[in-house]
Amino acid sequence: MAGNDIARVYATSLVEIGQTKNNLSQLEEELKFVADCVTEDKDLQLFLNSPGFPKESKAKFIKSVFSGKLSDYMVNFLLVLIQNDRQNLISEIYQEVVQQIDTVNNRQRVTVISRSGLDDKTLDRISTVLNNKLKKEIILKEEVKDGILGGIIIKIDDVVIDGSLAKDLKKIRTNLLNSKVRSE
Repeated sequence: MAGNDIARVYATSLVEIGQTKNNLSQLEEELKFVADCVTEDKDLQLFLNSPGFPKESKAKFIKSVFSGKLSDYMVNFLLVLIQNDRQNLISEIYQEVVQQIDTVNNRQRVTVISRSGLDDKTLDRISTVLNNKLKKEIILKEEVKDGILGGIIIKIDDVVIDGSLAKDLKKIRTNLLNSKVRSE
């Protein structure tokens, strides 16, 4: 079973618990906190993922650090990951949890890429148009990239809507080359 499949199984279990206990947003927030800690703190990452430290030491550490700060469900979830040697998948599990919660809450994450930051009015307009088309709550993430000459690129999962000037210039170039070849 691949890492993503395993992460999906654990994420599904966590989302089911969150739905049962009606605290999905809390579990998402807590798992994000843990995933960020593991990603940013290389010593913590090394400790949790090292086979040289026994599971009991890792479990004791999790209990001492996170008990009282995170919900019992999250602490127990982390202990299950350690017991099954899956603590190295915390970031992947978090990503899968976010996707599943987005599905449950009818949300869609959209990335808008432009050369310079867009104003709030433009972002609101993009969000409104996408909301009407997709019939989902839109969560916009804005990225600024110097490689774009102008216009915007919108990414929705695997779909890319390229409204950039660079794309238009490539299209014009291709049309000119094709017309030159035909005229000869």
